Amino acid sequence: MDDTRKPTHAREQSEEALLEAPHPHAGALPPRLLANRPFLWLAGTYAMDQLGFWAFLLAVMGEAGYRFHASATQLAILFAAFSVVFIPLTVPFGMLVDRWSPKWTLFLSIAVMCGAVVSALAARSMPLLYLAFALDGVAAAMMIPARGSLTGLLVEERDLVRANGMLNAVSMVAVIIGPLVAGLLERGAGFDPAVYWFALAATMLGFPFVLLIPDLRPREVEEQSFVKDLVEGFAVSMREPELQSLMLLTGAAWFLATVLITLEPLFVKHVLHRGLDALGYLWAAHGVGALIGAVVIAAWKRAQGREILLIGVALVVGGFGYLAYVGTTDIDVAMVGTAIFGIGVAWLLTLSQALIQRVAAENLRGRVTGVVGMLQEASGFVCAVILAAIGGLIIDVRPYLIWSGVGIVLFGVYGLVAARRIRLESLSRATGNEPTRAPTPSVAGDDV
Repeated sequence: MDDTRKPTHAREQSEEALLEAPHPHAGALPPRLLANRPFLWLAGTYAMDQLGFWAFLLAVMGEAGYRFHASATQLAILFAAFSVVFIPLTVPFGMLVDRWSPKWTLFLSIAVMCGAVVSALAARSMPLLYLAFALDGVAAAMMIPARGSLTGLLVEERDLVRANGMLNAVSMVAVIIGPLVAGLLERGAGFDPAVYWFALAATMLGFPFVLLIPDLRPREVEEQSFVKDLVEGFAVSMREPELQSLMLLTGAAWFLATVLITLEPLFVKHVLHRGLDALGYLWAAHGVGALIGAVVIAAWKRAQGREILLIGVALVVGGFGYLAYVGTTDIDVAMVGTAIFGIGVAWLLTLSQALIQRVAAENLRGRVTGVVGMLQEASGFVCAVILAAIGGLIIDVRPYLIWSGVGIVLFGVYGLVAARRIRLESLSRATGNEPTRAPTPSVAGDDV
């Protein structure tokens, strides 16, 4: 071939490359998160979803506790209605994400969430609120694996902790604004359906954002049976020591936190002696703490690879904040305590997603996220069933809340121990020998 043709040929190849569709691998995307527009559209979608969800959640809890005067048993049934659909659907929707499209699964989740809000608007008694929570469970089962898969496709591996920290920071801004607006709308009125309209409007604003996200899909998807997909998701989760510890820690945290989520309206009403607006302000204070925690973990580049260790720290610190919240009758102390608890929750959520995205293969992230989410919600469901069974015996909710806070702290200590064990096993595999003496303290150990 004539050498004079080479520059022209090279230019033609370069132009063809520029016209090609972007490769769905993180390396083709802008290295800085704020310059990564597809990721920003995902963050916008998540922001609207969370804003609508938290306003919706406070409205349902407030209507149940203050308008319908729900008992502990009825509140437990309300949360069980969410779990009973979320648990069996999370893994199938995770498989759908891996085989089909994370973007369009996310789109469908927004549509279902709108249906949940409309159902709550029509409620004149507790049964329709149960239905609304069940529909919200369907929406969450779609959204969680879809968001996890998209994050892994849109962001480079080294930025996963920061990316999930940014998403959780966005979520915590919604935790602040949603309950705060709901509390202001409820002030002096006991319950106002305007909160539902606010939740519906915020949720629907997610549609334009999700349409801007590129339709990236996992590569090398293997077509196989439902049972084999399910088994593979569990196998990956159980094979990796870090994922094993993650499932135990998050499952325990969800079980114990469900005690607070279920009994919190009764705690605010009967222990703090405050109205529905105070519940909104407490949730907003929790969101402020969670926002701080999410921003800190998003900015910390060294968090990658130390997820289990930092989850243990999060549960210990957050557990003490939880105890300060539920162990007082002073609203100011309660707000500080729930804010500290929020810091721990933000770290738990951010680090859990980042760990799954780092450890699981690209075409398995949806399934693994679904399996972990299903196990978490199953633990919450078991807790809700127990509370529903003993709800008639609960006179003072505070002892149950205090013991659940103690449990969170203890599982945080387990997380610190598990992180060191995983580190030692990793060193042993790397050297091919079992350690015969105390090893040199690891970087993770130094951080503690």
